[in-house]
Amino acid sequence: MAPGLLFGSGMTARKSILMVEDEEFIRFALEDYFSMKGYEVESAAEWEEAEALLATRRYDLVISDLRLTGFGGTEGLEIIGFLRQRWPDTRVIILTGFGSFEVEAEAKRRGVDAFLHKPMPLPELCRVAESLLEVRT
Repeated sequence: MAPGLLFGSGMTARKSILMVEDEEFIRFALEDYFSMKGYEVESAAEWEEAEALLATRRYDLVISDLRLTGFGGTEGLEIIGFLRQRWPDTRVIILTGFGSFEVEAEAKRRGVDAFLHKPMPLPELCRVAESLLEVRT
């Protein structure tokens, strides 16, 4: 059984993931990898696009880059805050190449479930995602 599949009441339900990543190559790689693992995946390239999706739909997991607008951005922190207000049970992973102790501490204060550093092998990221999603089931 694929990790993204759950069985209950005789029906199959796929776990949903929103990928928020401004770098197109990384976004497509994440989307393809998690789709092949059996997850229902949608993606957004910027905070406003992610906010529009999150305003109308709850995801089981959001994996977001920290910086979506280039140098110095921390839009990933805004995503955490938005999720904790709107969908408090959604799991959140921040994936960044620009993390610092201060930013990681702020992400944890806002309720991030995992703060990970790029580059991260996709199988390792998937293991973290699966462990977070198992906690909810």
